[in-house]
Amino acid sequence: MLLLLTDLADSIVDILAAPFVEAFLTATFIGSGAVLKKKIDAKTFRNLWANFFGESGSEIHVVLPLIKQKRLFSEIAKTQSRIPENVLFMPYCESQGVQLLKDAIEKAYPKRKVICHDSRNFVGDHKSFICVGGPAINVVSRDLLLTRQIDAKFKMDFLGRFAVDGVDDSVYRSSILGESITEDYGFIFFTENPYHKGSSICLVFGIWSHGTNSAVQALCQKGEPLKELVRYLKDNKSLFAVTKSTVRGMVTGFPSVEKMRKIENCCQVPADSA
Repeated sequence: MLLLLTDLADSIVDILAAPFVEAFLTATFIGSGAVLKKKIDAKTFRNLWANFFGESGSEIHVVLPLIKQKRLFSEIAKTQSRIPENVLFMPYCESQGVQLLKDAIEKAYPKRKVICHDSRNFVGDHKSFICVGGPAINVVSRDLLLTRQIDAKFKMDFLGRFAVDGVDDSVYRSSILGESITEDYGFIFFTENPYHKGSSICLVFGIWSHGTNSAVQALCQKGEPLKELVRYLKDNKSLFAVTKSTVRGMVTGFPSVEKMRKIENCCQVPADSA
C-alpha cells in the first residue's frame, strides 16, 4: 500500500514537473496575481476619485495645456517646416503625466470615456473636470487661480517661476544646478467648481513640467502619497497639497507629499450656474 502511494506521489510530481504543465501553472498563478494586483491598485485610485467622478457612467473630462507651434526648425536641413494646423505640443514631462493620468482613469473606470480638451477652447459647463498644467500655459488654470481665486492664500508667479502659500508664507521654488532642475514642486487642488454649482474641480500643475508630473504621480501611482491624499479627503471637502520630487535629467522621481491643508477661501459659484 505504501509502495502504491509512493508511486502515485512520484507520478504526480513528474506530471507537475513537465514543462508544459509547469508553464501553465506559472502563467495561471502569475496571471491571477496580476489581475488581483490590478484590481487592488484600481480600488485605491477609486477611493480618491469616487466622490469626484461619481459612480455614473458619464464621461470624464480633462483640460490640457496644449501648445500650438507654427514651425519646427531642423538642425540637419537648417530650415523651418510648417506644422499642420491640428498638431499640438506640450512639455515632455507634462505629456508623461497626462498619459499616466489617462491610463489610471481608464484602468479604474474601464467603461467610462475620457475626453481631453484644449484649454483654449474649453467651455466650463461640465460638472466636474481635471485641469492639468499651470497658469503660464493653461488658460483655464489661469482663470481658476487669478480670476476665480479658488484659493486666495495661494499665489503663483508664473513669470518668476515660484509660488507662495500665504497660510504660512512658505515659498516653493525649484532647485537648479547649473542649467538643470534637480528638484521641483507640484500642486494639487480639490475644490468646488466655480463654473457649475454642486460639482468639483481638480487642478494639478507644478513650478515646471517636472512638478506637474510629480503631482500627477501622487494622484495616480500606488504608495504613501496616494494613501495620504485619500485619508485627507475622506475627512475634508477640499484639499491643497504640495508634492516634491527629485529630477535626474528628464526623469522625475517618485514624489513625497510636503503639505496638505484645507482650502479655506474658496471661490464663489455664480448664482446663475446650472
